[in-house]
Amino acid sequence: MIKCVCLVEETDDKILLVQVRHREKYYFPGGKIDEGETLLDAIQREVREELSLDLAQSDFTYIGTVVGKAYPQPDMLTELNGFKVNVDIDWDKVSIDNEITDMKWFDKKDTSLIAPAVIKWIETFSTRE
Repeated sequence: MIKCVCLVEETDDKILLVQVRHREKYYFPGGKIDEGETLLDAIQREVREELSLDLAQSDFTYIGTVVGKAYPQPDMLTELNGFKVNVDIDWDKVSIDNEITDMKWFDKKDTSLIAPAVIKWIETFSTRE
């Protein structure tokens, strides 16, 4: 199983996702937890690397975990440890970096370009009607 941290930014009907290395499916900003890292260490590092946001660990709140099919690895599972940020961020001004090639808002009901584990997250945690 691949253990990851992810940044979950959402509204009632939309969710913010990133594209990595021009892959077809989009998923949460974040990534694998390095050896010796806490979840907070990992989310802080990943957000700095991918979104150029330098946030304190106290700016994050853990919101839950789901296990779903990994993407793009076939026959693997990924554990997504989700966090939200407690500070206001102007997402239109965030600059993507590292391996991120795109960032955009998706309608939660249009899952055609959303990675399987993110779909599992939406099904588990979203409050849509």
